[in-house]
Amino acid sequence: MKYTLEQARILGGFTQVEIAQKLGMSEKTYIQYEKYRKVFRMDVAHKFSTLVKVNISDIIFFENKLKKICS
Repeated sequence: MKYTLEQARILGGFTQVEIAQKLGMSEKTYIQYEKYRKVFRMDVAHKFSTLVKVNISDIIFFENKLKKICS
């Protein structure tokens, strides 16, 4: 099963404020990632995955639209 960033965060039991603090960023910045306006670097994606206890391959880190722009 695949989870959005929001779903993974909720499964992990974190609020946006809490996960942002754990990742060392502001809530405003974190929300940009959750809305898929930004894409996590791999090290941050790994830390997020570890914090929420969801396998990194089960988390959707970017929308298809963004993937096409980046490729």
